[in-house]
Amino acid sequence: MKRSSPALNQLKKMSLTHSRKTNFTQYPFLWLAVCFAVGIAGAEFLSWSPAVFLAAGSISGFLTGVVLRKKVALIFLSLAFISAGGLFLSIEKRGVSADRLKTFYDAGRFKSGDPIEIEGVLQNEPEPAVGGNFLFLRAEKAIYKGREQKVSGTIRYFAPVSGERMEEEYERLELGYGSRVRIAAPVRRQEKYLNPGVASRKNLLDRRGLDAIGTVKSPLLVEKISETGAFSPLAPLFKYRQNLINGLRNRFNPETSGILIASLLGNRHFLDKPTGEIFRQGGTFHVLVISGLHITFIGSLMLVFVRIFTGGKFRQFVLAAASLWAYALVVGANVPVVRASLMFTFLLFSQVLNRRGTLLNAFGGCVIVLLIWRPEDLFDQSFQLTVASVAAIVSTAFPLIEKLRSVGSWMPSAAEPFPPNVSPHVKSFAEMLYWREDAWRRNEKRQIWSARLFKAPYLKKFSVGGRQSFLRFLFEGIWISLVVQAWILPLSVFYFHRLSFFGVVLNLWVGVNIVLSAFFAVFSLALAGLSEMLAAPVIKLTEFLVRFLIVVPQWLIENDLASIRLPIFSGNLRAIYPLYFLPLLILALGLNRWNPFRLNSRSEKSKFSRRRSIRFALAGLVLCGALIVFHPFSAPPADGRLHFDFLDVGQGDAALITFPDGQTMLVDGGGIMSFNREADGEAGIFEPDIPSIGESVVSEFLWEKGYARVDYILATHADADHIRGLADVAGNFRIGRALFGRAPVGNPEFERLSSVLDRRGVDRELISRGDPLNVGGVRVEILYPVADRSAEAVSDNNHSLVLRLVYGNRSFLLTGDIEKETEGILAGNSFLKSDVVKVAHHGSRTSSTPDFVNAVRARYAIVPVGRDSPFGHPHREVIERWKNSGARIFLTGERGTVSVSTDGKDLQIGTFIK
Repeated sequence: MKRSSPALNQLKKMSLTHSRKTNFTQYPFLWLAVCFAVGIAGAEFLSWSPAVFLAAGSISGFLTGVVLRKKVALIFLSLAFISAGGLFLSIEKRGVSADRLKTFYDAGRFKSGDPIEIEGVLQNEPEPAVGGNFLFLRAEKAIYKGREQKVSGTIRYFAPVSGERMEEEYERLELGYGSRVRIAAPVRRQEKYLNPGVASRKNLLDRRGLDAIGTVKSPLLVEKISETGAFSPLAPLFKYRQNLINGLRNRFNPETSGILIASLLGNRHFLDKPTGEIFRQGGTFHVLVISGLHITFIGSLMLVFVRIFTGGKFRQFVLAAASLWAYALVVGANVPVVRASLMFTFLLFSQVLNRRGTLLNAFGGCVIVLLIWRPEDLFDQSFQLTVASVAAIVSTAFPLIEKLRSVGSWMPSAAEPFPPNVSPHVKSFAEMLYWREDAWRRNEKRQIWSARLFKAPYLKKFSVGGRQSFLRFLFEGIWISLVVQAWILPLSVFYFHRLSFFGVVLNLWVGVNIVLSAFFAVFSLALAGLSEMLAAPVIKLTEFLVRFLIVVPQWLIENDLASIRLPIFSGNLRAIYPLYFLPLLILALGLNRWNPFRLNSRSEKSKFSRRRSIRFALAGLVLCGALIVFHPFSAPPADGRLHFDFLDVGQGDAALITFPDGQTMLVDGGGIMSFNREADGEAGIFEPDIPSIGESVVSEFLWEKGYARVDYILATHADADHIRGLADVAGNFRIGRALFGRAPVGNPEFERLSSVLDRRGVDRELISRGDPLNVGGVRVEILYPVADRSAEAVSDNNHSLVLRLVYGNRSFLLTGDIEKETEGILAGNSFLKSDVVKVAHHGSRTSSTPDFVNAVRARYAIVPVGRDSPFGHPHREVIERWKNSGARIFLTGERGTVSVSTDGKDLQIGTFIK
């Protein structure tokens, strides 16, 4: 390259000076956000009052002012923000209003499930769902046991609609945004499924901004008092959203409408479980959740659209931000949506300022604002995923793209007179993506100097036909997706126990197809307003695109290639999850400090030190990632004891047996029938995309224990509340063998589990009375049923597998759901005597006959039953019968997981709720 400029040395000096302008205080708000978060995390484990944090913050702030011009001021400023974080969290914990509904229920002043009347104002239009509508009521007054009480908070009611008559009655009520109503229906706020690893129900409600939930069984229980009369611009938005949902439901098949309503409008009530699982297992479920990534994606599309029609950064910012916030309000404006919209607005405004370092500073400032608003969100998985995703983009993905763009599109200038100081491979790759020959020709004509740039000859023709644009889109999309996946890896494993193999590619596949589908869906609805005939082919095209986007992830799932499920570490080993971010931050810092135009002014020692730190960070990242993914030592080691964990699965059975040698056997897996039928009969049985017992309770418990494999699963019989959860466990874990007493051909629950076992290649074995079974030194006696391998074999309550496990001097009896007929057959045998019995059929009066109870003579009787059994279990006379026999009773619905262990001599018992 030839230059005519005489100021070469001066330009070199300027370039070197500019390249060294990177220091610790370049991103002050980012650092202060970290300090604020540290303060919140510390306050979670300290019981200090707000006064203590306020005093510490005031002293630190004062000392910061005293030594303002000294480096030590940074230390005092950091301490001040740490104290501020602790102060805001301690205030929030103590700041719950005394009249909040959740306070009444948590304090026991109102009993969950009792009759109550709530008066308040509807916060939006009735939210459509399969088989009914959801009503969100801002409570103002409660009548409980005849006493009126002022209350506050939000309740979500489900109002089922079955038949035209109920639908007409609700239409006559004319419920809508701002309607003042009184609803007479029980509401609930209580814990459920009390097991290690299972999410707290109350915490889930709090995260959704709900104090309680309830079901309105009849429109006669809803009284409309008045309309508030207050004008709000939100009312038309809510109405438009409801009309759009109805339009999508009426014109598209259930699969297509469910996906479009979820991805566009944030309503997942029409998404069926099989479809939801396709997105979930493919690592693309975030497309169907209006949250951080979704809002960022929608906001970016709006910005691109605005830039087409208007110029000026500030005008573009105002229009894009206003459109995004209108969309946020339409989809419900819940906490994750508001949080993500606020973050996008901050980051977009930082680009209006167009200052160096503004993007990371804006990110830090936004995190501070969000944590001031809701400090406890720091411990919320949605907040953590949003922050990690945005941090990945602004700290790692965008910086590399910008640097490669500057390398690939480099032209001589006063600011960057010298070519990029990078390897030939990096230079060639960047130029392949970003070099524009036409831009160089235009720039050359405007300069007073001349230069020759030596480029690969293919680059001149490379941009013809859009090949360069396609490759650039492909690279940037894959890179951003890869970086986000790397940043959220520990969170994905810790919270969702899932690692997606093709999530990076599938995100592009699903993202592009969902955008095209959404465009044609909205276009078809607009056309339908003019002509149904014109809209018909566009509707068919939309349904084809939706089906097309599902094909690839569905194929991967059917071949067990989409993802794997992973357990988590317990105890001190959990430190690996936050530790993973340390090398990631070092690499991000190195990437941000990398200047491809820096001249070689560093000493060899400095270069070696920098490269060594990068290599150590890469090695640390790979090591931490490998520990998280391969999870060595996550499962508890064998301790020579026989362990039983009787889980709280509501109305159902599930018990994990851990043998002295460490082998495991899961006896039953819980599960309930909870499907709804479409009111209009369009889809027969609809399985909603809600967590199953086997997934959200039993599997979560096993992952929390650190297991990725279960040696044996055993189904006592084929009732849904025993066998259904085993299908989820068989899909989530490596299974050694599956044991059954009967193989009832044609039973849908048994067939469902069998299909999963066949797909996973799990061996099945039928066992029956008298079969020998010894596991880890424990004798497993099969007492019932007798062998029947015919196609007509029955697997009902009275043909449940009955097991007696003997280890040393201790014995344990597992009874399935046997009733008095089978108990009568067994009661005459002396071998029934056991130290611990799992009470049959959830404590129903059809079981636990006096002869059977007297034959067992148990010291402990475990009753697996929900806190609110729909069948009234356990029956009082059954409990009294076991108590009178000398047994101590434990109900899983009240005490949670009941854990029993023995070394063959002693007998230890404990419960999740002390």
